[in-house]
Amino acid sequence: MANVDARIVYNGILDRLRWLATKVTRSFDKGSLQTMLFWTLTAAVLVTVTGFLSLDAPLFGDRAIMEFDPVALFAFAGLMLASILTVVLHRKRMISMILLGVVGLLISLGFAKLSAPDLALTQLSVEIVTVVLIMLALFFLPQYTPLTSSRWKQTRDAIVAAVIGLGVTLLTLAVLTRDLSPISDYFLKNSVSGGGGTNVVNVILVDFRGFDTLGEIVALSLAGLGVFSMLQRMSLHASLNDHAGRPWNVDERSLILQSVARLLFPLMLLFAAFVFLRGHNLPGGGFIAGLIASLAIVLQYLANGITWMSSRIRTNMHLVIAIGLAFAIGTGMVSIFLGYPFMTSAFTYLKWPGVGKFEVASAMMFDLGVFLAVVGATVMILVELGKINVHKVATGDSKKGES
Repeated sequence: MANVDARIVYNGILDRLRWLATKVTRSFDKGSLQTMLFWTLTAAVLVTVTGFLSLDAPLFGDRAIMEFDPVALFAFAGLMLASILTVVLHRKRMISMILLGVVGLLISLGFAKLSAPDLALTQLSVEIVTVVLIMLALFFLPQYTPLTSSRWKQTRDAIVAAVIGLGVTLLTLAVLTRDLSPISDYFLKNSVSGGGGTNVVNVILVDFRGFDTLGEIVALSLAGLGVFSMLQRMSLHASLNDHAGRPWNVDERSLILQSVARLLFPLMLLFAAFVFLRGHNLPGGGFIAGLIASLAIVLQYLANGITWMSSRIRTNMHLVIAIGLAFAIGTGMVSIFLGYPFMTSAFTYLKWPGVGKFEVASAMMFDLGVFLAVVGATVMILVELGKINVHKVATGDSKKGES
């Protein structure tokens, strides 16, 4: 038997594997997000259908579902209608953005209806931040999206979307019609005794699963720093007129918005502090308060301009993020120094003159870190978008290229 060089065999196998991987990737990934989503969602549909077909028990259980509330039914019907219209009218950017705002508002109302006020406040705050973010980015985007998908692809995607919607509906009904033992009972029983707070959602976020929240604010901070680095010295072109050839309004500042924004600023910050302090026992917390405070600052930038605000708020948002992460991580490190596992929280009750019994919890310092990280990352992203250098150019009627 002739001598065989193992390196040649090994490298040959690697080359064939690379060739096969490239062949498979190019067969599915043709540089189109739409195509990648189609294959991903189709695979999910096949796996779900396999799971449904392998069930030995009936799909639905014996538990009766709740009666329909006419008001809730009307609201959810509006939610579905707004979602469908967003897809149908997505080529008209402003209209689709308004419809997305309607979707977010109805979802927050749904959370409130289903006894989840913390989620409702979070959704509402995130929705406002998202709308502001889209408005800032919308200026640099085409006012109309050209039609690039064929009728076949639209029909195919509609079928996949309908199948996924049906599958999610069946899966939801299969879960809701069965008697389950949720883990929420543990948190409800131990929220006060173990975390010192009656707001179970906030106690979970800053105590029971504080490590998850720490990871989330680290990811948010990295996202803010990434956007900041990406937008540095970026220069984009923007049109001097709209799609019909009409020039934009040259008045960049609204006196009414400036006056109202300056009056609302201290009130919004005061409300953010109120939401933050009540978060351990009532709906609120550092994340929601951080979003409210971010909106207060961003509103001033929108109303008064970057130059006016930069001369008055000189705080470096990098430093705000760093202090927030230091508070969050430091709270966990203190527990290690005291001989307890990382992120172990403690609380006690004090009697203050004129105030009475008052709770003091270490989780509040962690929540303060969440607050600062959210404010720093959110304001950094939105303000950097507003600082992009704009080169305005005259354009013709953009509808001519619409198909």
